[in-house]
Amino acid sequence: MHITANTTGMLAGLTVATDKDACDHCVVVIKGTFQTSAGGAMTLVEAQQPLVTADEHYGDPAFTCVRYESDFALEKPQTDVIVVGKAVAPPGRCVTKLAVRLEVQGRRKELTVYGDRCWTTTLGMVGISDPVPFAEIPITFDRAWGGFDDSRGPDQVVVEPRNPVGVGFHPHRSRARMAGLPVPNIEQLGRAIASPRDHHEPVGFGCVGRAWQPRVTLAGTYDKRWRDERAPYLPADFDTHYFQCAPLDQQFPHFQGGERICCIHMAEQELVEYVLPSWTVPVRFRFCDAEAERTAVLDTVILEPHLFRATLVWRASVPLRKKLTALRDVLVGDLPLCEGRRPVGYRNGKPRFAGLADAIRWLRQRREGRS
Repeated sequence: MHITANTTGMLAGLTVATDKDACDHCVVVIKGTFQTSAGGAMTLVEAQQPLVTADEHYGDPAFTCVRYESDFALEKPQTDVIVVGKAVAPPGRCVTKLAVRLEVQGRRKELTVYGDRCWTTTLGMVGISDPVPFAEIPITFDRAWGGFDDSRGPDQVVVEPRNPVGVGFHPHRSRARMAGLPVPNIEQLGRAIASPRDHHEPVGFGCVGRAWQPRVTLAGTYDKRWRDERAPYLPADFDTHYFQCAPLDQQFPHFQGGERICCIHMAEQELVEYVLPSWTVPVRFRFCDAEAERTAVLDTVILEPHLFRATLVWRASVPLRKKLTALRDVLVGDLPLCEGRRPVGYRNGKPRFAGLADAIRWLRQRREGRS
């Protein structure tokens, strides 16, 4: 079971994923890297970004958030829009505060980004230092409100479950021990952080961790009943929205192409626009005795405005039979020239062709698909 042909100019890969009903699926992921122009027109580039097979963090996974989540998921009921970016001051300037904005089809999300700050203590009063001027600052959940409070010792650590890798979460730390600790760089518009006892919504444009709230609640219930009746398969209350990695306000009904996205103050150029391509990506699954055709769904958009780059991910899948080897070929893209090369049937598990030329072309195509 492998991808026999791919005519899209993008990268394609496959995996086998099991749903909560214990049915195996062949999942095909098609990933394209595009450059955007001043007007938002997107062009497929020669140097394609590789498929991500395991979550990639900004640093130590215990203390940093996910930069790129794995491309391989069973399905995504909606389209994720992720920004892997930074707040960028106007060229030649440094600022202490900057408003950054993401606009998707008219939906706006705006954050306030500050230069580095820390808590101060004066005469027993806790305050915030002036922000340090900056030219650019990463917009990551590491710099948003959240984190953990270990002030009561290693056995009584309290964690903010919506963003364990953030900063500013201090429900128990005394005022005397606050001086010098970092204040979040990223705030929700109109909700300024003023006290270490404040509780805020962690905000960002990037990936929400798989074990963070509220995402983890969609993973289902792993209790004694699950262990006795369903393990190792997914629990009955598993929700496929768990596979969505974007914040809730960055999830949309599946894109069809033509959607316009704007990023403001995330590159040296104030406005970076993207107009998503209206591409149809067909995927054909050839079994030993039948075929199944699918149109891949665009379910992930990763923007890197400071690079004027976007990565788009399409996904298609088909249920597998009990014998996995029944799926012979997977063909991605428009393949009109391949029709004369396919087997006319199988005998004893071996393909049969109308002629020697078709067999030779078919074998050559399989070798190219593996390279």
